[in-house]
Amino acid sequence: MIYNKENFPNIHSKPNLAATVFIYILFGILCIAMLALFIGIPLALQLEHNSRLSTNELIFNLIYYPMLFWGIWALYKNYQRQRLKKVMLISIDQYGLHHHQSNGLIQSVLYKELESSKEAYVSDIDRKIGTKYSPGYIFGFKEGKKIPIHFSTSENGLSYVPKNKYQLIAHFLQGVTIFCPQIKISDAVYADYFIDPNTFEFNKKAQRTTYLIVFIVIAIILVAIDLLIKYIKGFSILF
Repeated sequence: MIYNKENFPNIHSKPNLAATVFIYILFGILCIAMLALFIGIPLALQLEHNSRLSTNELIFNLIYYPMLFWGIWALYKNYQRQRLKKVMLISIDQYGLHHHQSNGLIQSVLYKELESSKEAYVSDIDRKIGTKYSPGYIFGFKEGKKIPIHFSTSENGLSYVPKNKYQLIAHFLQGVTIFCPQIKISDAVYADYFIDPNTFEFNKKAQRTTYLIVFIVIAIILVAIDLLIKYIKGFSILF
């Protein structure tokens, strides 16, 4: 829906319960697995063949395990401190984008603070392409510097997985065009997030179609590689 300055609404992030629970379960399993490895592997090596612990092994245990548990405690305390900064809500209104933290602070990207790009071939609001080490994100300019504009994550993390990420992006972009029309938005931002630049609606059908095409292309490439290996080496990996 297209809004104007008078009726531009405030919208906020909504949690995807299933995805959030899944992520927390995976994180818990990873923590338990790492803890089991750090505790179990040294003991397993020492108790191999039911041998008794030597003096050197006892000294190692007296040093290693207190340091291990101290490190776990330090990580836990650091997590407790960082949890206060976690974002509990993302909202977008006539002023801009707001990250509401657990400690009551609000980190905002205001429309009026956005600046024009000083870089050639980079729009005032553009996107950084993700890599294998970091996800892509939208960025703008403030005080002459690039600033990330997050809708599903933040500097201190989000306490849940939002299910309306693309609607948040579309609403923010529409807010930019209404309240800060001199700021130019890259066409790549609209394309990457399946947003119609005329209506600012998220095209879920286009997203699903794109993901399906990518899946099919990857499957074809894998099958072709497998057939090539079978032809050259005489064995198949997939079949």
